[in-house]
Amino acid sequence: MHYKQLSWSAATLAIFSLDLAATQLIYTPVNPNFGGSYLNGSYLLANASAQNDHKGGSGYTPPTALERMASSLESRLMSQLFNDAANGGEGYLKTTDFEIQVVNEDGMLLVHITDLVTGETTVIEVGGLVDSGAVGG
Repeated sequence: MHYKQLSWSAATLAIFSLDLAATQLIYTPVNPNFGGSYLNGSYLLANASAQNDHKGGSGYTPPTALERMASSLESRLMSQLFNDAANGGEGYLKTTDFEIQVVNEDGMLLVHITDLVTGETTVIEVGGLVDSGAVGG
């Protein structure tokens, strides 16, 4: 029994007599975008490229000159339509995708937009328009 107590004391003494040292953990970034070494950039890019399973492009095709001109003309016509309505006029515009009717009712601009593909209709009401003929008169 005395031998067991002596070995237990020796083991306890050995554990507590060890020189224990702990240091603080320090984070060192790897990615150069977040403060890491710039020398890691090409390595990280090569790894990312090797893991990339996505094939193909974005599928985007730039519009042709004719499509850009049609879009610009359509935008100009809608701008003129809204400008005329703000000045007391009314208007109607039909494109390949939409039908737009603008009505000015006593300073309240009503824009009826119908999607010709789905048949969905949206009404936008804009208040606060003042008839230019009524100002100062």
